[in-house]
Amino acid sequence: MTGSFEGRPAYLQIADDLRRQILDGELQDGDQLPTAQEIMDDYGVSRIVVRNAINVLRSEGLVRTQQGSGTYVRQHKPLKKRVMGDLYGKRPTASPFAQSARTAGKQADWEYQSRVTKATKAVADRLGIEPGDDVMRTQYRFFVDEVPTMLSTSYEPLAITRGTDIEQPEAGKVTGVVPRMDHIGVHITHVTEDVYARAPRPFEADKLEVPQGVPVMAIERTYYADDKPVETADIIVPADRYALSYTIRVPEA
Repeated sequence: MTGSFEGRPAYLQIADDLRRQILDGELQDGDQLPTAQEIMDDYGVSRIVVRNAINVLRSEGLVRTQQGSGTYVRQHKPLKKRVMGDLYGKRPTASPFAQSARTAGKQADWEYQSRVTKATKAVADRLGIEPGDDVMRTQYRFFVDEVPTMLSTSYEPLAITRGTDIEQPEAGKVTGVVPRMDHIGVHITHVTEDVYARAPRPFEADKLEVPQGVPVMAIERTYYADDKPVETADIIVPADRYALSYTIRVPEA
């Protein structure tokens, strides 16, 4: 497209052309886009027009700009796929995140910080305890192949774990909620998850490197031992990096 631009602004037509190349697979995940000078030469436009076109693609979550290097196609196929109906097909021996990443042949890592705090009313309602009761709060940031993929803030009633060797969720030999609780004789029987989409909050967008225009999925997950909640967590995942795939089994007639 080197001729005149009529009707539609030039930067939008360039964005349309580059977007088509990305979505059609001509430009693939990780590919570098042509330089600003190359686009200027190809389309006969100014640098500001090129900059505006790239900003459109960046706001859609299709590209990322690396300072001093160039602009690249963002990975828009999810890094992780969780088959929800089979998430606990067998009793886990580690965290679901680590297990699913290993199954996919990817490298999982995370950073965390734990501290004792008081349960807010919202957390207390989810855990079936009183507001102000002691809970262990652990904040996580998870990575897949060094790409930030998930945030999680978990809460566990210290009435259950205090004084045990799993009181600090990541400090003992056993990790992952189910195996940790098994370790102290609290056997989780089921897990509930409520999932909804929303815009990322500023600190979430910063920690997950979410581009403008990309929503997140917010998951409220609670683990139960029979009717007793033993852990609840708020999980945030970018919609362009994480897929939820549901398997729902139908009983025989």
